[in-house]
Amino acid sequence: MFDGRRAIIDIDDENKVVYFDTYKLKKITGTRVAPILGVGEFSTPFKVACEMAGLYPGDKKNKYMEAGNIIEPVLRKYAFENIDRVSDLLGLEGSVKVEEPVEGKECGYDHFHHDKKFGGMVDGYIHADGARRAILEIKTSGMKEAWKDDSGGYTNLSEQYMYQASLYAELSGLEDIVFVIGFLEEKDYARPKQWVPDEDNTHFILKKKVAMSEPMKECSEWYDEYLKQGFTPEWTDKDADVLKYLKAFKPR
Repeated sequence: MFDGRRAIIDIDDENKVVYFDTYKLKKITGTRVAPILGVGEFSTPFKVACEMAGLYPGDKKNKYMEAGNIIEPVLRKYAFENIDRVSDLLGLEGSVKVEEPVEGKECGYDHFHHDKKFGGMVDGYIHADGARRAILEIKTSGMKEAWKDDSGGYTNLSEQYMYQASLYAELSGLEDIVFVIGFLEEKDYARPKQWVPDEDNTHFILKKKVAMSEPMKECSEWYDEYLKQGFTPEWTDKDADVLKYLKAFKPR
């Protein structure tokens, strides 16, 4: 199996930068926007650069990722079964339905081949009378209180999630995003297949997309400044695990 670390030209400890061969660069997906902009909860500009250059394969799956993958189709089905609630949120009438996303293996794990720099995969769309009207974004969380807003609801979305969904809305030519959030307890991560959505543990949230013109411009300039030139941004203490992985490579 090919190891992406073979593309490393130099790891510059003095300047805290990695130089690499720009053989094939990956796209800026929704989860990468916030880290590139410096507001990511789960990643950093350095880590994203290493992923996009193919040097780092991404974090190993953990119980939170696995639960999210298992529960995503369950929540999509729940949205379909509660389409009246979705219709009311969007103020839609007529025939409203949930559009299933094209499977990753059928689209090269990218739903936006029309854009050269930006891409990714949506969780679905909301259709009304034959036309797409909103992005469907599905999330799971074990920290319900973090989502609580000033009105006692649970609509306090992070910048990470808003940028992710807003990129896909922008690429889809849509303004509205319907978030379906499944709140899990710790015990649910041990048995995610047994989790059942209901009115208490699942919330529907309607958001307008963030204006993406400037964020996308900044991300594009970052891409050109670093990735196209074959080097990363400086690493920080937060990147210790990624750096350890890169330095562990032993060419044969």
